[in-house]
Amino acid sequence: MPASNHISALIIALILPVPVIAENAGFFAGIDASSGIAHGHSNTKNGGGDPINNIPGAGGIVENVKFKEVNGIGAHVGYQFNDTLSAFISYQHIRSKVSWDANFPLFGGGVASSFNGTATSNALFGNIAYEWALTDLTAIKTSAGLGFTYNTLSSTTEIDKASGLFLSKVASHREISPAMQLASGLRHKVSPNLTLGIDALIAYMDGFETGDTRSGNLGVTRINPYKIDGVWRASLDASLTFHF
Repeated sequence: MPASNHISALIIALILPVPVIAENAGFFAGIDASSGIAHGHSNTKNGGGDPINNIPGAGGIVENVKFKEVNGIGAHVGYQFNDTLSAFISYQHIRSKVSWDANFPLFGGGVASSFNGTATSNALFGNIAYEWALTDLTAIKTSAGLGFTYNTLSSTTEIDKASGLFLSKVASHREISPAMQLASGLRHKVSPNLTLGIDALIAYMDGFETGDTRSGNLGVTRINPYKIDGVWRASLDASLTFHF
């Protein structure tokens, strides 16, 4: 073949679009389980106070917000565009026990309550992911997701901090909040269609708050809600994914 034909063939090969669909492109779906920790704070200065009269200092100043172990289960479904790029939707059901204290300055030093409740998140994310192959079977995968979460604070009880005596049960509350997450980990193919994964994940879940009524030593009364703000979660996530 003349040299000019070789050059023409090379130019055509360079300018033609490269196919972006790889042999392993297709849909996938899987399940997840996670365990980790969470952290939050509170800006509440009048929790439990009268929302009508709103007497300064009558409400509780929240401090010592603590989450216990955070556990979750979930599922994901998506599409693999090529060897490296994929997009997926993920759902997570996450639960943790949470506690906090509230001091009531109007009633003198030492008047304080302790609270215990259950924080539950039902989160939905849209994610984009990128993979770097380490071997034919193992890869590093990173992903980023944006979405929303239904945050519920429920089963909240109030006790006197000094004596431990039961004071009230605080109403539950659910709210929708923005959420985001970042994850990075390993993927390993155990068969042509089945992949095991493990990720380190960090997520922002916004906040939680109680309802606006309490029932207990003062009967059923309206209150200013107690709020937990700026909740972050860090966890290890294990996944099992089937490729169609």
